Amino acid sequence: MVFPIENHKEFAHLRGDQQVLLCLCNCEEILAIRKLVLEAFGYEVLAADDIQGINTLTEQPVDVAILDYRARGTNGELIAIKTKILQPLTPIVLLVDDPASVPESVARLTSAIVKREYSPVGLLQEIARILHDDSGSGSRAFSVRPVA
Repeated sequence: MVFPIENHKEFAHLRGDQQVLLCLCNCEEILAIRKLVLEAFGYEVLAADDIQGINTLTEQPVDVAILDYRARGTNGELIAIKTKILQPLTPIVLLVDDPASVPESVARLTSAIVKREYSPVGLLQEIARILHDDSGSGSRAFSVRPVA
């Protein structure tokens, strides 16, 4: 599937180079849409629910983990902690309804907290920022961006 936005020169910097993203969400419909959008921008996407996602982290390294903090049946804090235990240098992007509701203990585990009420461009920008950070470390500058 090709999205017209992916070919627009304004969004060229958002394209991935087959970096591996793990996208976790317990809502299959939302997960499928996120996967399509991220793949359209050149990322390899491993999409899974929380349990499958944790199993994936034990088997394969990923460049960025995208966690849905309050998806149906999800304990975002527990998933973020397990992600850091299994892959401590993997940056985490946390998708939330209200960034102010995220406890500081969880925010410290993340590279970005992205509000999910807008377009996916915010998520793509944060992924690109994290992957193109020259520090080479798992700790990234914290920011909050809106996303759908």
